[in-house]
Amino acid sequence: MPKAETPCPFNLFQNSKHIEGKGFDFRPAASKKGDYVLFRADMDAIVVFSCCPQDMIPINSGKPTEAHIEVI
Repeated sequence: MPKAETPCPFNLFQNSKHIEGKGFDFRPAASKKGDYVLFRADMDAIVVFSCCPQDMIPINSGKPTEAHIEVI
């Protein structure tokens, strides 16, 4: 049986830009209160959810908030 692979995560609301030769520039969040993302799984799926409480760089505009997930 092949080994299971864990794919790289992606961040839905982080506002970062890659600058050639310098790396990533972490910018304040572009999302606003009430913004959301809706996904639909067309097959069985394992979903992992995490809320990043980062407040040391501007990716959360210096004000991290709680996050909610609803699975129906």
